[in-house]
Amino acid sequence: MPISRVESLVYGVADTAAGIRYFENWGLEAAEQGKSGAVFATPAGQTIHLLPIDDSSLPPAPDGYRSTVRQTVWGVDTADDLEVLGAELSKDHDVACAADGTLSTFDESGFSLGFKIARPVEVRVEPPRVNLNENSQRLNEFVEAIPRAQPLRLGHVVYYISKDGADSAVSFYVDRLGFRLSDSTIGRGDFMRCAGSRDHHNLFLLQRNDSPAFSHAAFEVRNFDEIMMGGACMKAHGWKPDTTPGRHILGSNLYWYFRNPCGGNTEYFADMDCVDDDWEPRIWETSPGFSLWSFDDPDQPQTPPAASM
Repeated sequence: MPISRVESLVYGVADTAAGIRYFENWGLEAAEQGKSGAVFATPAGQTIHLLPIDDSSLPPAPDGYRSTVRQTVWGVDTADDLEVLGAELSKDHDVACAADGTLSTFDESGFSLGFKIARPVEVRVEPPRVNLNENSQRLNEFVEAIPRAQPLRLGHVVYYISKDGADSAVSFYVDRLGFRLSDSTIGRGDFMRCAGSRDHHNLFLLQRNDSPAFSHAAFEVRNFDEIMMGGACMKAHGWKPDTTPGRHILGSNLYWYFRNPCGGNTEYFADMDCVDDDWEPRIWETSPGFSLWSFDDPDQPQTPPAASM
């Protein structure tokens, strides 16, 4: 039952108009839009659903009924995989099947999960070309400004979980859903990737003493230039960053986080570590830290609660 990626996120939103403006400025295209909310799509074929916070179809969230992600839907490869997954989870979880075939249940921390057949769209992207000494990949070409970022795909999601239930929460994803552990900091958090992914992580469960809650969703862009120009666009439209730009230690990705009116943060990221099953999970007794480097800004914390390790 190989899970390949995050297929969809479903938000319950108090101010859908603000949410629509936010994701438009973020760089996603609206596939549907109306009084009842909106659906945004990534070029890779994933979807972001914005529904009114009182929509009766929304599952509950462990952190209450404020604006937040109400369900993460994971994509699987085939109908047979979906059937095997449903049979496995039905052994000890209530599993519902929607009219479109999506299976729904809850994980050990109380977050709603969906599973459906993935519908990936191939995205052809030319790797960034750079000039370095005698290696002139960008010969007779200049770097152009972009009006906003254009995220390629939704790469990972991050949730806060209770320290008390951390072992069972991680075991559910690794032992029941086939996720692979990439990095684990004892007593702090666990980075996991789907069996069908080479990303360093598609899911990070971050431990804290407070109740479980959604932290952020991360969208991949092409390079650091796009992070910076996309972030400048967000600031120009009045959206507040939650970090300064930098490069993470675990995962190695470049990043910049912004506060999302739909709940939690969104992150631009680029140049994340790629790993496969030859990778040996690293177990850290103490956290190696949040970033290799980050820009200094006296108005911004360097390890904000919504993004810290």
